[in-house]
Amino acid sequence: MKYTPSAILLASLLLTNTLAAQEKYPKKKKNRCTVCEHDPELMEANKMNHGPFIFARTDSQKIMDDMVWSPVWMETQHYRLGGDFPKWKIPEVERKIYRAELTELQKKFPKIKPKTRTLDKWYRLHMLANRMEIFYSEARASFGCSPLEFLDESKNIRRGLGPFLGEKDKYEVMVFEETNLYREFMTLNWGLAYVKPQRWNNVDRDCLWFGLSLQQEEIKHDRKLQNIVLHGLSHNLLDGYMHYSFELPVWLTEGYAHWVERTNDPRFTTFCSVEGSLHEGKTLNDWRPEVRKLIKKDEAATFAALIRRASFAEINWEDHLVCWSKLDFLLQTKPKEFGEFLTELVSRRDSKGYPDGSKMDDAQRNGFKKHFDWTLNQAEKKWGEWALNTYPAK
Repeated sequence: MKYTPSAILLASLLLTNTLAAQEKYPKKKKNRCTVCEHDPELMEANKMNHGPFIFARTDSQKIMDDMVWSPVWMETQHYRLGGDFPKWKIPEVERKIYRAELTELQKKFPKIKPKTRTLDKWYRLHMLANRMEIFYSEARASFGCSPLEFLDESKNIRRGLGPFLGEKDKYEVMVFEETNLYREFMTLNWGLAYVKPQRWNNVDRDCLWFGLSLQQEEIKHDRKLQNIVLHGLSHNLLDGYMHYSFELPVWLTEGYAHWVERTNDPRFTTFCSVEGSLHEGKTLNDWRPEVRKLIKKDEAATFAALIRRASFAEINWEDHLVCWSKLDFLLQTKPKEFGEFLTELVSRRDSKGYPDGSKMDDAQRNGFKKHFDWTLNQAEKKWGEWALNTYPAK
C-alpha cells in the first residue's frame, strides 16, 4: 500500500496526540479513574492521588507485583487507602441518600454522575475516601483538637509527636475481596496468617493500619463496608491521638467506635474482641430501648466497673450497648468536657517526660472529677437519668 504525504502527515499528527494523551493519562483507558480520570491538576486540587506510594511495610506497586494483584489505590490528605471495591448496585430505597452524597462530591469531581444506579470501583473508592476525610474532621472535633494543633513542626518535634493527630505518618486502610488474598498479605507483611479485621501499629513508619476481607466478613452492602472501616478508624484515630504510646480504656475506645458507626448507619455493627479482631454480636438495629431495660433492671455496667475492664475479653454483649450509650451521653451533653478529659488521658507523662499509661483507673476517676465535676457515682446517676429521659421504651 502506498502512503501519500497527506496520509503520512495525518498519521504523524495522530501519533503525536496519542503520545500526549498517554503522557497526561498514564493509565490505560479501561483502568482510568471514572471519577477524576487521573487528571493531575484535579487530583492536586483535591489533595489526592492514585499512587504509587508507600504502604504498610513496602509500597503499593511492590504489593501488586508480589501478590499478582490489581487493586485500586488512593492517597488523601490524612489517609492511604487501597483494595478491591466490587461494582455495587444501589438499592432503590437508598438512591436518594446516595444521590445527595454524589451531588456533593460532584462539586470536587465534575465527571461524577449523581443519578448513577451502580457504583463502580472508582466511585466506591472515592466515596469511601471522602467519608474517611469527613470522619477525620469529626473525630478531631470530638477530641477537642484544633485543626492547627499539629501543624507546627517544631512544636511536634519538641513533644515527640507527628502531624496526623500525633502519629508521624498517615492512617492506612486496606480492603480485600477474597479471604485468601488477605491471608497472603497478612503473612507477607505482618507475619500473621489472620483473616479477621485487624488493626496494626506500623512502628517502622509510626502509623496505624487497618485491613479486612469482604468475603470473610460477608460484606455485600456498601454501608456495611463504611461502618466496619469507620469502626476500625475510630480505634486507630483514638489510639493515634497525641501518639500511640499506651492503651486507652476499652470502654472508651469501643464505646466511641460504636457511637461513630451507629451514627453513620445503625444496621451494621462491629464488635472488637481481645485480639483486636471483630466478631458478630446479636442483631439489633436500635440499642436505645435495650439500654433502658438494662438501666431499669439495674443490670447496666457502671462507670466504676467499666474503667476496670482491662481488655475486650471482659466486655460482653450488654457491655457493648452500655459503652456506646455512655459515650452517646458524654458526647451529646458534655462534648467540650469530653474532649478535655480525653486529651488529658492521652497526654499523660511521667517525671522524665515519657508517655505514662500507668494507674489509668485513678486517672479516669480524677479526670471525671476535674472535667465533668462528677464522681463516678454522680456520673452514673446523670447518665441513667439522661438515658431514661432520652431513649424510647420501644
